[in-house]
Amino acid sequence: MRRIDLLNVPDERQLLEYLRKRKFDDAAAFCRLQNHPAYKVVLSIIESRKSNIHVKSIAQEETMRQLAFLEKYLPTLGTISTIAPLLGLLGTVTGMIKSFRAFEQSAGRNTQLMGGIDEALITTALGLIVAIPSLIMYNYYIRRVNTFAEETDVLTQMVLQELSPKK
Repeated sequence: MRRIDLLNVPDERQLLEYLRKRKFDDAAAFCRLQNHPAYKVVLSIIESRKSNIHVKSIAQEETMRQLAFLEKYLPTLGTISTIAPLLGLLGTVTGMIKSFRAFEQSAGRNTQLMGGIDEALITTALGLIVAIPSLIMYNYYIRRVNTFAEETDVLTQMVLQELSPKK
């Protein structure tokens, strides 16, 4: 899968120029070459412009489909970033329980006590090592998806305005 880049103004102008000149085949071909959800929405508008279905409904449906595709794995990433520190905390608790049991059983054997504290610290660190990058990436991808959604909305509105009957 290719990386999705932000929309750029020259491409938007080229698309709108095709639509102004009513070169719908060229506009559709142009949209097929682009790797951005906005162009997939515009393509659905172009392909359905002669149908009886309301064009705005088609645009909304395709926008929802594109956003669902972009958000497909975000819940998993969000869950990982949420659960990882909790697992680390669980390890902390179990490690401290071991430490206190060892301390209770024999005040003279520090190795068992240290083993429990060691477990607590390692599991906490591992939970944070997983959680921090996961949370950073989750927030990054949420921001990217929101940007794509805004760009898609703006381009869709421009296309719908261009295709609407002139008064």
